[in-house]
Amino acid sequence: MKTRSLIAAVLATGMLAACGERVQIAGDYRGKSDTKAYDANFGGDKAKWEAATRARAQNQNEYKRLP
Repeated sequence: MKTRSLIAAVLATGMLAACGERVQIAGDYRGKSDTKAYDANFGGDKAKWEAATRARAQNQNEYKRLP
């Protein structure tokens, strides 16, 4: 009977230990930096990119497309 309770205690301790979380330290990120959305197609002109985005949104507006 004692061995069963000992085994149960060891299993319970093992399951609780498996739930622990190790400390995660964020270091220096050495990956590629992100580019702006307007750098590739609009030559870095943010105003031109915003105007094209607004025009595209208006072309998708169903209320404006109704006769």
